[in-house]
Amino acid sequence: MKIFKDIRQKYGHLYEWYYILVIAGYTLTLISLKVRPGVIAGVLLCLVTLELIADRCVSTKSFIDKLILFYIGYNILSVIWLHASGMPFSVFIGEFTVSIFPVVFYFAGKSVGERLPFFYEKFTLAVVFAGVLGIILYITAPQFYIDYSYDLLFISKADAATMRVRMNSVVGCTLLGFLGTAGMMTGAFFLGDGGKKEKRETRGCLKAVIYIAVCMVTAVMSNQRSSLVTVILVLVFINYLIFFKLELLNKKYFYIEAGGLVLVLILLCVIKPELLLKIWWRLESLPGAVSERSEQWVAAVNNMYSTWIGNGLGANGHRALGIEDAHVIADGGLVKLYCEEGVIGFSVFLFIVLNAVKKGLGDIKDFYVELGLIAVTLLQSIGSNVIAFQLAAPIFWFAIGRINCSEADGEIPDNP
Repeated sequence: MKIFKDIRQKYGHLYEWYYILVIAGYTLTLISLKVRPGVIAGVLLCLVTLELIADRCVSTKSFIDKLILFYIGYNILSVIWLHASGMPFSVFIGEFTVSIFPVVFYFAGKSVGERLPFFYEKFTLAVVFAGVLGIILYITAPQFYIDYSYDLLFISKADAATMRVRMNSVVGCTLLGFLGTAGMMTGAFFLGDGGKKEKRETRGCLKAVIYIAVCMVTAVMSNQRSSLVTVILVLVFINYLIFFKLELLNKKYFYIEAGGLVLVLILLCVIKPELLLKIWWRLESLPGAVSERSEQWVAAVNNMYSTWIGNGLGANGHRALGIEDAHVIADGGLVKLYCEEGVIGFSVFLFIVLNAVKKGLGDIKDFYVELGLIAVTLLQSIGSNVIAFQLAAPIFWFAIGRINCSEADGEIPDNP
């Protein structure tokens, strides 16, 4: 046991390495498509759960803790009415591993304590790596990567022009766009080192700016409408908090940043105006995209197994494609949650989220990063299913757990 304790003290908790290890798994698919990143993520989630239980981090000390466990249990029980509606058990298992299993990260966030900077650093580095790798592959467009993208259905035609419509890296444009915007928020953590001015240094601020810039470029190049909108909102949110609300940095840096952004826009207008037009057209098409999806959402809601308990976990997900009478919601994670969990389950989810938001707003200096992560996830879950992805759900639930951490309640977290 001593050797495990020594490893923990030197390298930190396993959940800190989750994103780096899963992104590494996705990267290995460039070498062989036999590598299964989803399986790697599933195994890691099992190990993280065991670690949290062994460390006594999974508790029922607070009402929200109990509600989280009830939420997990409710979704497990939903297999009963999922099966009653004619869905196979495999649909439930597949959906559970990607959308409900990651809820255990709530307890990681709640007990992270002084390891918070290490977790955010590793998460941001994983996103930066995926982004830089994607940029390199996007620019160079090697034939092996074009074939790889076609085999994974990232693109519909195996040529460089089609591959460059959206940057996919190794995780796909939807996830890449989400990770980019989430990485902007975790990068902002290092601008003020969690709001503690006395620890702020020029070197740390420079690192944070690099993180935010790379993550922003990553999100924009994914060419996802939801990501483009979220990038703009995150930039406004970060600047307002850092320079005006919390005053973590001197306002002169705000004017330098604004001048730099204007200069970049001018250069793009001169050198590559079609890129700006492409972004504008994507943003302009957003209202039409919502109206297109609304028909799919209405059809799914009108054909629920039960309004109160829903269809059961996975009934409206991608794994239900091809099953008779299944109403798959391809784009709309929140509507999908409502259809699968019904009024009861979705109300519990909303209560947990709204409670975290209320608590975070009460101490925004300490929780601005977590509030941003929650907002980023929910905003992008309106038009996509990111909340049901193994690379998106963990950071979302971690943020909720962090806001509900015992430190905020006046206790010291048990952080072995």
